Amino acid sequence: MKELIFLEPVVKKCIWGSEYWTVSAHENGDCLVKGGTFDGMHLSEVWRDHKELFGVDTSDEFPFIVKVIDARDALSIQVHPDNEYAYENDNGASGKTECWYVMDCDRDGSIIIGHNAKTREEAAAMVEEGRWDDFLREIPVKKGDFFQITPGTVHAIKQNTMIMEIQQSSDLTYRLYDYGRIINGVQRELHVKKSLDVMRIPHTDARRYTNGVPGKLVSCRYYDVDRYDISGSRDFEKSDAFMIISVLNGEGGIDGRKIKAGESFIVSGGYGDFTIFGSLTIMVTTIPRLVGALEAGGTKMVCAVGYADGTIIDQKSFPTSVPDESIPKIIDYFSNKDIYALGIGSFGPVDVDQRSETYGMILDSPKLPWQHYPLKKVLEEALNVPIKVDTDVNGSCLGEMTFGCAQRMDNVGYVTIGTGIGAGMAVNGQLVHGMGHPEFGHILVSRLPEDDYKGSCPFHPACFESLASGPAIEGRWGKKAADLSDRPEVWEMEADYIAQGLMAMVLTISPRKIILGGGVMHQQQLFPLIRKKLCEKLAGYIHTDELNDIDDYIVPASLNDNQGIMGAVQLGVLAGIESEWAK
Repeated sequence: MKELIFLEPVVKKCIWGSEYWTVSAHENGDCLVKGGTFDGMHLSEVWRDHKELFGVDTSDEFPFIVKVIDARDALSIQVHPDNEYAYENDNGASGKTECWYVMDCDRDGSIIIGHNAKTREEAAAMVEEGRWDDFLREIPVKKGDFFQITPGTVHAIKQNTMIMEIQQSSDLTYRLYDYGRIINGVQRELHVKKSLDVMRIPHTDARRYTNGVPGKLVSCRYYDVDRYDISGSRDFEKSDAFMIISVLNGEGGIDGRKIKAGESFIVSGGYGDFTIFGSLTIMVTTIPRLVGALEAGGTKMVCAVGYADGTIIDQKSFPTSVPDESIPKIIDYFSNKDIYALGIGSFGPVDVDQRSETYGMILDSPKLPWQHYPLKKVLEEALNVPIKVDTDVNGSCLGEMTFGCAQRMDNVGYVTIGTGIGAGMAVNGQLVHGMGHPEFGHILVSRLPEDDYKGSCPFHPACFESLASGPAIEGRWGKKAADLSDRPEVWEMEADYIAQGLMAMVLTISPRKIILGGGVMHQQQLFPLIRKKLCEKLAGYIHTDELNDIDDYIVPASLNDNQGIMGAVQLGVLAGIESEWAK
């Protein structure tokens, strides 16, 4: 059914200003339809009784609340729970994930996002003692900024700020502090214990998008939000699922209906192609789509589906065999998952040049049955979705940069030390490619005088992989790494070779963090040895804040060995974005 659903906002007067719930079917603010077929009905009724309008399963409640918050005074310092905590502690309520678009603010405006406590005990003491200046992080903000606020993030909108907020359909907020404000002679209720329970400690910065750049603002398991600047007209293609369009500024029209700043409306699922005219900026909110991820490893294939925020909702792995056995299993897994794109982090060598006719092909692999196998082409034809391919180590590096310990860093090195040695590297925020991809395992290192092992690499007897990989350890000492934990001489030598490799990385791409993964790095005693030996080899030549905090500079992988599959998720997200750009 083709319908534009315009709504009467629910206006809420608050002690700090006003809220305008422009799209909501929540019981605390159920919007009325204004005009059209369903004039006068509540949105909750339309959602319940007219499933054909939405193109999605409407068995649950309407998934979003869109509101405009006009803060004349500062809102309380607050934190939201996730679904699990809210369900258990607030009578089955939903948690709240939300995002903010700053529509207007003072020239020197600010908001509060985050805190400075290192432990839960420190947070509790700072709250109890009222040391708010020490506890809270206040950051500058300007018109056009956009923030994703995940559950557990301490936050507050400050005075003279107007934002558009898109969130889960929840009205649950835990107040940590409210400046002692009084309503009807009673101080507003606080929820200090619950706030401390759900607070992220230590703080993780909110994802921030600045300068109002059009395009994908955020994609998470609860919503997709895109921003478009329109000057003249913009065409939108038919979508099976409904979308919410919110006008941030300006004015225009759609199918003969005028639209203006502050207004939101619903375009029904299956509405068909449409055009928006005018001079305006809009945000488009849609149900999030699933992305596929494949970590094609030398020993196992890991298939998963999840959302663009890294949430994995299903995962399956099986041993890597020959293509005729592995590929049908991969196709079978993804064929009924309704993914819109697929990201692949693959063992190599693999062609990662998107301009190449053989992009996504396995090249001269030591796995002979996979040599010159057109991995991307075969899966693209079978699944009919856009695909982006990179190396497995670049995928792991991307996973750490997007979801792990290297978020918001421009230059990063990820080194895996296991059956082989490889590195994923990013420079200026971009994964490193060139005529091929880096082969960091084959850089030359200096053989130690006491080491008479011939090396495990048939090409380079004295390369990093030849002398420091898992097979090299076993070949030299006669046992696997896991069985040599109590042999300090093994790890002194191993740490020296690894430090030599990392020194080359430090001196070339100048990473802000080096992350070490792979089976050999499960030997935790290696980390202090590597840090010490790297500092010795650098000999004081380089002085940086990062090297001064060496324990936080050379670190283990942070995503519970899921950095590869989570990086493949992000490759899938990028595949979808690039496909949209190409249209």
